[in-house]
Amino acid sequence: MNVFLTIAVCFFAGMGAGLGTGFAGMSAAAVITPMLVGLLGVEAYQAIGIALASDVLASAVSAWTYHKNKNLDLRNGLVMMAAVLVFTLVGSYVSSLVPNQTMGGFSMWMLQIGRAHV
Repeated sequence: MNVFLTIAVCFFAGMGAGLGTGFAGMSAAAVITPMLVGLLGVEAYQAIGIALASDVLASAVSAWTYHKNKNLDLRNGLVMMAAVLVFTLVGSYVSSLVPNQTMGGFSMWMLQIGRAHV
């Protein structure tokens, strides 16, 4: 694959994910996964893993910034975090039962739905 194309797609995916996480609190996976699957042909599970790893770091930086500016409710956040952790385990297990093509198609479908509502 063309190295320049790979670097450009990764840069723009990272830029979109960072801005989306910082401004709107959205998941970086919503931007990174469809770009890696659709433009670079990366396997869906690998793209999701990359996106979720970047989500952890980007969300931690955003949460710290919001905390410094006193815009973070820790008590309610901890309750929500417990639910997120439980259902992340459930979702990860269910996704392991789904074929790669289906996961990739679902990511691309979600991208189209998101674009239609913006």
